[in-house]
Amino acid sequence: MMNDLADRWIQRVTLAAMVAMAAALLTVGARLYGPQQPRPPAGAADSARTP
Repeated sequence: MMNDLADRWIQRVTLAAMVAMAAALLTVGARLYGPQQPRPPAGAADSARTP
């Protein structure tokens, strides 16, 4: 009786962990390989520096 309850709990926790891992991997993949901002030309600064 108790063994069935533990098995179901472990299955649910495992499923939740796998879904969370899949979501994290999709998010990281989208950030790495998705559309990116164009890079500014070399030597360009966002604003003028004042000494």
